[in-house]
Amino acid sequence: MSAYKKIDCSFKDYTTLIDCLKHLGYDPIVYKEKHNLSGWQNDIREEKAEIIVPKNQISRISNDLGFVYDEEKKEYTMICSDFDSHKGVADKVKQAYALIAIKSALKKHKFSINAETKGKDKTITINAGKII
Repeated sequence: MSAYKKIDCSFKDYTTLIDCLKHLGYDPIVYKEKHNLSGWQNDIREEKAEIIVPKNQISRISNDLGFVYDEEKKEYTMICSDFDSHKGVADKVKQAYALIAIKSALKKHKFSINAETKGKDKTITINAGKII
């Protein structure tokens, strides 16, 4: 059984979080109240979240991926299993969130994205411009 852990990150915007999960090909389930996460053997875990990416959307041997809102901090915390974290799931979500947030900010400030390239080292470079 893989233990869950909270991932140190700052997901402040609900829409950006949902968009980033969809960008990764996930179809997250959003609950009004917290639901228990499930482990890879369908065991019910004590960890709960309002936004859940079901384990079968990640891989056949993954655990649910969850996001719980912290009212005090006004942000979502990711709950990811050690197994999935070691497989890079948490890093992919953090990178996708940053990418979506940056693109949204550029669009809001009327920048156009001229190019987006992905490096072999998994970095993403965005070339944006604005005519003043």
